[in-house]
Amino acid sequence: MGRNASILVIDDEEIMREILDALLSREGYHVRLAASAAEGIELARSMPFDAVILDVMMPGMDGITALEELKKLDDELPVLMITAFASVETAISAMKRGAFDYITKPFKNDEVLVVVRNAVERRQLKAENT
Repeated sequence: MGRNASILVIDDEEIMREILDALLSREGYHVRLAASAAEGIELARSMPFDAVILDVMMPGMDGITALEELKKLDDELPVLMITAFASVETAISAMKRGAFDYITKPFKNDEVLVVVRNAVERRQLKAENT
């Protein structure tokens, strides 16, 4: 379960996109990358994803606004917030708005994989139950 799941990564830092792409692809996930919130939301409109990894701090539309937009498209979509600023307020506001979980940079690869696996499993269980 969880293999071949599709993950959308939205982060304005190219190095972060590359790290997450390599990490998740190696685990067998299909990864799509977006360099901005607007680009990520367009991708989410055009195809289904099992989970989204979303950076909080981005130029233009920030991660919290993007989270709200993604939830309008698909309320069940698990969104994992990533931030370099270990701000508890941001974490709380993201969770209140329906984020699945919260990861701070620099993160451990295993930590990301566990959270993604949990998100995808929950997504697939919900899909099976509907």
